[in-house]
Amino acid sequence: MIEQPVSVPDVGIVEADIICVHHDRNHAILWECKSGRTTDPKQARVYVAVKAEHVQRTGNVTFQRPESATVEVVYCCLKDDAEVVTAALAEMTVKLPVVSLGEKAELHSGELKAGPVYKEFMGGVALPPLDLVPRFLLANTHTTKAELARPVFATLVSMLRQQVNRISPRQVFEETFNDWGCMGTDLRRCLVERIKEILMELSKNELKDFAHTEKVAHSPGDFFLVFTGDILGRDASSRTRSFQRFAKLGEEYSERVEKNQPYEPAKGLGEGWLPGFGPNS
Repeated sequence: MIEQPVSVPDVGIVEADIICVHHDRNHAILWECKSGRTTDPKQARVYVAVKAEHVQRTGNVTFQRPESATVEVVYCCLKDDAEVVTAALAEMTVKLPVVSLGEKAELHSGELKAGPVYKEFMGGVALPPLDLVPRFLLANTHTTKAELARPVFATLVSMLRQQVNRISPRQVFEETFNDWGCMGTDLRRCLVERIKEILMELSKNELKDFAHTEKVAHSPGDFFLVFTGDILGRDASSRTRSFQRFAKLGEEYSERVEKNQPYEPAKGLGEGWLPGFGPNS
């Protein structure tokens, strides 16, 4: 799981960056990934107190044998920051292991309960160059609407290519983020809500002439984005033009949102129109 909140009663809540579960060993490792040298005492206190029952109850994790499940927390940071992070934890009298990332991922301080993992990090795990590391998490709670709009629009084009013209925000979410199954519940909910906002805005502005929304029966707040008309054209040439123009609308929307500008109805006339929807059609 990625960015998954875990609550410890009477102590607080943390958002674990990554939760790795080994079902056969009935064990989970919660990773706190630091992008700098700062450590939060409140956060550290929660991590010290966290138990398997808390991860099972609020961390979206199911242990096969919850009564004997175990968890541990590991701090992870860049090699240059490892000494500072270790010292900060020691100053708070927090005894949690720190793994440093450089040419290798190595255990910088402390010990891990999981024996095989402990041995691996003691010896150092070779890492590929940073530019070769795949970006597994495509979006998070800090991803802006403009950044989110680009892949969302690409998904819409892909689904239209498959002749899908009745699309739910949840479908867009799952098609856009192939890592959604590893996301925490709060992150999933956050991204779906932002996609709803984007699709609703598009239906009222850039796409209003050839798409509308339909409410979902018995599910307040949910809707489908429904494309009307033959927006894909009838031959390969017209389809290519349609996709190019559709992509242009998406880029215009992203730029408008990025600059916090209102929608201008006149923009997009002429070349920006899809077949059958131009002012002279």
